[in-house]
Amino acid sequence: MIEKMGYFLGRLVRSEDGLSGLKNGLEKFFDELKEFRDFNFSAEFVNGKLVTRSGCPIHKYLKIWCDCCCLNFIKGFARAYGVEDVKRISKQPEEKECVFEFR
Repeated sequence: MIEKMGYFLGRLVRSEDGLSGLKNGLEKFFDELKEFRDFNFSAEFVNGKLVTRSGCPIHKYLKIWCDCCCLNFIKGFARAYGVEDVKRISKQPEEKECVFEFR
């Protein structure tokens, strides 16, 4: 169910397919969270992969989301752009920031 929600929201902000479209969609989606002072998000291309980094406050408020839902949500979001290879490299609070890699 969470992956379907991610797919739905990804489709809402999609303007083009592929990694470039995914980068734009994620930036547009997460731009809405800029009002949260403890949230930051960046996306860049590194060696042909899209890498996102965020300082995400969700683990402070809803830890279960981080543990069981976040990865499924972002996989669904990426699938809306035709991107199927999604890896979570690190997550808070165990690491300094949440990092995802898309190919």
